[in-house]
Amino acid sequence: MSGYKEIALRDSCFRPGSTLCPGCMESIALQNVGRVSDNGTKTIFTIGTSCAEVSSLAFPNVVAWGRGEGSPDDFAKSFSIIHNVFESAPTLAEAARDVSDMLLEHGALERPIQVIAASGDGGALSIGLRSLLHTIYRQSRITMIVLVNEIFANTGFQYSPATTPFAETSTTPVGAAQMGNPRLPLDYIHLSIAAGAGLVAQVSPAHGKLFVKTIERALACPTTAVVFVPAPCISGWKFDDGETVHLAELGAQCGTYPAFVWEQGKGGSVKDCALEAAERPAVEEFLGLQRRFHHMVQKDPQSGKFAARPGREADVERLKAWTQSNVERLYRLAELR
Repeated sequence: MSGYKEIALRDSCFRPGSTLCPGCMESIALQNVGRVSDNGTKTIFTIGTSCAEVSSLAFPNVVAWGRGEGSPDDFAKSFSIIHNVFESAPTLAEAARDVSDMLLEHGALERPIQVIAASGDGGALSIGLRSLLHTIYRQSRITMIVLVNEIFANTGFQYSPATTPFAETSTTPVGAAQMGNPRLPLDYIHLSIAAGAGLVAQVSPAHGKLFVKTIERALACPTTAVVFVPAPCISGWKFDDGETVHLAELGAQCGTYPAFVWEQGKGGSVKDCALEAAERPAVEEFLGLQRRFHHMVQKDPQSGKFAARPGREADVERLKAWTQSNVERLYRLAELR
């Protein structure tokens, strides 16, 4: 395993010039994935339609990918990217892996490559869930990065299967008939483990060392590795500039999306998120920083802390109960081998 400082000094294949929102967690994640993948092995990257794709691969105008100013002569430093439609990133990555393995077996390719696929949670868990699960089931040797911003941010901020309960989105508006998203999120971590993934993780660059080490472990996985990256969305979650990393860290610590790393045959662990609710930051503090939960909490002018709005106490308690069950579930999953 490489040292954190060594990884930080590598060349990233995600370069300046994207049109992602300033401070976007997806750009921070891709920059770090790009550095980890600069490990002496050629990289093929497949990326489905998403914020990350349309904001960084609008050829010939915006292309924020590649190592160095020009194409490197060194095969180990070379980088290829294939754009695909929403649901196909895992399938296309699997195809790239199969072709490269065949070429390697017949001597047409001298050295192994590494294959990374990326999707948003809409593309991976809604439109492309079948592709994701079938790729895992076939145990293809790829690393799948799922950038989870809990919405279809690229197409109008519609809710996704990962949306937090009671969140306001363009398709789960707040009104007299409905108070935000009425559904519980899809249990995508358990689904990935059950489908047969070799490594399953949920971690963002808010936990810097853990994130890059997890990506490194994922690239070394002999079967499919899936890393879900919580990605607070400035435009969709409606929070103040400069709060992205803090919000990602707070969401993990309070239990809405705990940092979690698991490997087949070894088990896993929950990181930086206590099992007992009393030992974690209050869920209300996480909700209060986002205007998508404006209908749920408000700031107390005396204490400066966030509390349930009058009449919404029962809903906040239900959300807190779901958060606790979410934490307990991940602690149980960590015990699986």
